[in-house]
Amino acid sequence: MTHLAEVLAIESACLAGVTDEAKLTSWRCRVVEELMKPRSPYALALRQTGDVADRADFLDQWCGLIEEAVNRLLRANATAGTSRSVTHATGDDVDPHTTSVMILAALHGGSALSQVAQDPWPLNAALDLALAPLCSGRGRQPR
Repeated sequence: MTHLAEVLAIESACLAGVTDEAKLTSWRCRVVEELMKPRSPYALALRQTGDVADRADFLDQWCGLIEEAVNRLLRANATAGTSRSVTHATGDDVDPHTTSVMILAALHGGSALSQVAQDPWPLNAALDLALAPLCSGRGRQPR
């Protein structure tokens, strides 16, 4: 199994379980831990090596899995009667696709910075911003 397929298999199972903010926080912690290991399938999958079409397909599929989780979180908030208005900085309602792209970009860019610095802080900072439309702030990572 390639690193790309391995990550998609793991993420498919893990993201399917993300139904609330606590589970999102748990997912986030696990992914950060994986991305900080230079030889983990996650770190290897995000490297700029291999076939461009395969990498693009991998990122598109991972983004789709994240988008499904974002949709579940938004539906759960609506069902729970959470009147807290979740909006982007522009004031627009949260768009699941845009949010999933932001999360994937934070994972990709944040992990690159964190690998160079050998410190998870840049990755956590990027994820704080990307996940902000979905979180109340309780799940933020310590600096």
